[in-house]
Parts: sequence; C-alpha cells; structure tokens
Amino acid sequence: MEFKELMENIKKENGEVPRPLELLGQLDEGQVTQFAGQRQAAMSGTAIPPKYKALIALSAGIALDSPTCILNNAKQAKKAGATTEEIIEAFAIAKFAKSATAMASSVPAFEWLVSNK
Repeated sequence: MEFKELMENIKKENGEVPRPLELLGQLDEGQVTQFAGQRQAAMSGTAIPPKYKALIALSAGIALDSPTCILNNAKQAKKAGATTEEIIEAFAIAKFAKSATAMASSVPAFEWLVSNK
C-alpha cells in the first residue's frame, strides 16, 4: 500500500491522522508504514473481540502515559462499541495497575528504609 493511501485510510478510520504519525511520516514514511503493519498484525487475531482489544490498548496507553494513545484508543473503543462506562472502568483498571507497578518498583527503597529505621 502506498504511503498516501495508508494515511488516507488512517484518517478515514480515526477521523484524523494522529499527530505522532503525521510528524513521523514527514520524516520517514517507512516507519509509519511499519507501525501500521504492526498494528494490523496485533489487531488481526479473532480470539479477542475488537471492543476488548481497544480497551486493552487504552489501558496500555494510560499505563504508559501517552495522551495521544489514550485519546485515540478511547475513540477506537467507542467506535468498536464500548460504552462510556466500560471506557471509564478501563481507566480505573489501568490506574490501579499503574499504582501497583509503582509500589512493586519501590521494593528496594522500602527494604532499605525498613533496614535503616
């Protein structure tokens, strides 16, 4: 698929081309094409329904602090049939998961603090 056609498809699917893809495309079209191929491969399986894939991607975007991914995946989840309540619940799950990793990552500091009371 030609780069321009790819960008048109992305715009059609999302209502816009996400800013990171737009900018990267100006720098290296091949990187955007590769990214789109990776997304297609990740989303092409049939075991997980599209709505849940979008909610998983949304949760990952939240956990990774990516505002662009959060917005785009919230839109994709809604487009795939997720309700506002399901999207908010995905936010809550991601927030919990992120706080749990922060706590787990702090174990060395906690151990040091406990041993140096």
